[in-house]
Amino acid sequence: IKSVFQPIVSLKTGEIVSFEALSRITLESCTLNIEELFKIANTIEQSWKLDQLCRKCAIKASQQMPSGKKLFINVDANILLDSDFVQGFTKEYLKKYHLDSNNIVFELSETTSIEDKHLFKQAVRHYRSQGFEIAIDDVGSGYSNLNRINHTQPEYIKLDKELQDIHLNKDKRTMVEFMVNYCKATHYKLIVEGIETKEELECLIQLGVEYGQGYYLKKPVDNFDDLLPDIKETIKKLYNKYKKTLDIPTIDSLCHFPCTLKTYQNINNAYQIFEENNTTQRIYVINDEGHYLGYLKRENMLCNLDAAEPNLFKDSLIVPSHLPIKNVCQLYLENESSHFYEDIIVLKNQCFYGIVTIKDLLKYLIK
Repeated sequence: IKSVFQPIVSLKTGEIVSFEALSRITLESCTLNIEELFKIANTIEQSWKLDQLCRKCAIKASQQMPSGKKLFINVDANILLDSDFVQGFTKEYLKKYHLDSNNIVFELSETTSIEDKHLFKQAVRHYRSQGFEIAIDDVGSGYSNLNRINHTQPEYIKLDKELQDIHLNKDKRTMVEFMVNYCKATHYKLIVEGIETKEELECLIQLGVEYGQGYYLKKPVDNFDDLLPDIKETIKKLYNKYKKTLDIPTIDSLCHFPCTLKTYQNINNAYQIFEENNTTQRIYVINDEGHYLGYLKRENMLCNLDAAEPNLFKDSLIVPSHLPIKNVCQLYLENESSHFYEDIIVLKNQCFYGIVTIKDLLKYLIK
């Protein structure tokens, strides 16, 4: 077994930010690749021994890695089930080579999480407790499993090679655009793997992907050479080409922070606010966790003082805080229940953040 390294590259600057360690079999008479070898190791309960060998090779070879870069190491969560698994092995081995766990990122495949959610979370807890960062690998068909990603809260999300020829496929572009916005909102770093052509690279930069990896940028090699100058220049030119469209203001930049009422507060608080503040037309109701429930109308409450419970209105357009203003305008026009006089509710991390009035939206568009 030997280790080769493929760079992870900033799609803004063209600089290498990290390297992924990949294991290769050097025995010429062996017809297996490393993935096939791990499958065999799993069936005969030797996963940890093979994983241990690959980690040792990667850590030892990373001695020549430039300072300030992180090393990504692939890990199969199933090794925790191996009876020979030794906790703390990696950290001890890092000490031997005077390396720090803060520079190591463990890539856990999302396919493992589908098979055994508990095992996957256990793996995340185990490595994070030792100071390592976590990347969830092979995210492609897992767009419906974003809740699981949120539960594990990785530092990195890697989209898999199913996104090849993205410049030719509208559905793939829509998926990546969604993931770009999702990662911005949740503060995860997004890496797209498998970039093999300039056309794919340009499309990903246009969509706002921050980091990339693939043969077009650099193939895996057994050294830490920099990218070719022409590749760096290509990335910089493409980023500058689309920079203006990527720096579009988001809806939270127009937010107001109105009167709110928590569900544990007495409804009399709402009556008092309306009576003491003639300009307040609405009070926005949120629960203990900060989730938006609806709003109370001034005219409705003050005209129905004898009502047992005031009406809670829920007919607003609700958008995430990271959404570009132009996208909000489009959603507003497409939303059949929208009325000209309604405010737009803005959520941040699924919690109530504020409101944007249609008047403010119009002011922004015509300035």
